[in-house]
Amino acid sequence: MTSVHRLLPAPAHEPPCADEIAPATVTVAAPEEALPLAALVGASGVCQTAARRFLMLCLEVCQGFRPSAQLARICRPAEAVQITEEISRLAKRVGELRPRNAARGAAVKPRRLRVCEPRPGIGEAAVVLNAHGTVIAFAFRIERQDDGAWLATAAVLL
Repeated sequence: MTSVHRLLPAPAHEPPCADEIAPATVTVAAPEEALPLAALVGASGVCQTAARRFLMLCLEVCQGFRPSAQLARICRPAEAVQITEEISRLAKRVGELRPRNAARGAAVKPRRLRVCEPRPGIGEAAVVLNAHGTVIAFAFRIERQDDGAWLATAAVLL
C-alpha cells in the first residue's frame, strides 16, 4: 500500500516587515456588570412572600375558586392582559388533566418554588406544579413598585 504525500511551501523564516502589516484597531469591551452575590443566593423575604402570594392566587384561578379578572389587581396594567391569558392557558391545561371524578380543587399542588432577586425589587420565580399526576412548569416575574406593592410583569407556562 502506498501513501500519497503533498508538498507544501515552507513558511517564511522572518516575520513580516512593519509596512506589510495593517494597523490593528483594538477595542476593549466594557466588562459586563456582575450580579450581586445576593442574587445568586436567593431572594429577600418580602420578595419570597410576594411570589408565593401571586402563585397561590394563580392556583386558585386554575382550580376554579377565583375568577381570572382578580389577577388584574396584582399585575402591571400594561401586561395584565398577557398575564391573564397565560394563567387562563394554565387553567385550561389543568382542567384537561383533571379526572372526571376529581373534586374541583383537588390535586393541583406546587412541588417546588424557586425565587431569585437579580436586582433589588425585581423577583423571578419558577415553580413546578403537580397537576393530577402530571408535572407542569410555570415561571413569572414580579417587580416592586414605588408604593411598595409587588406587581406581576410576566408569566410563562412552559
